[in-house]
This record gives sequence, C-alpha cells and structure tokens, in this order.
Amino acid sequence: MKKRIKKKKAYKKYIQDIFTGYEDMLENPELSEKKFVYLKEETILKRDENNQIRFRTIDID
Repeated sequence: MKKRIKKKKAYKKYIQDIFTGYEDMLENPELSEKKFVYLKEETILKRDENNQIRFRTIDID
C-alpha cells in the first residue's frame, strides 16, 4: 500500500512540475525548453518557430 501511495505522490509532483514549468515559460519567453522525467516517461516543453509552447511526451525504453 505504501509503495502505491509513494508512486501516486511522485506522479502528482511530476504533473505539478510540468505545469509549473509551463508557467515559468509563459513568464520568461527566453526559456526555450524544459524536460521532466517520471519512471519510463519524459515530457518536453519546447517553443516552436512561432514561439508557442508545445508539449511532447515520449516513452523511455
């Protein structure tokens, strides 16, 4: 049970970090990329050529 709760808390923190990173990128247009990793998943926030923020999540093998 404790393992499941720890995993759930870690995932919540991962999601919160992504949204905090998104807010940071909105406030600071000079940031071009941020990466977040959780277990076998990586989320990348990156600006495109129009300076819009894009999310990309990939599985890490």
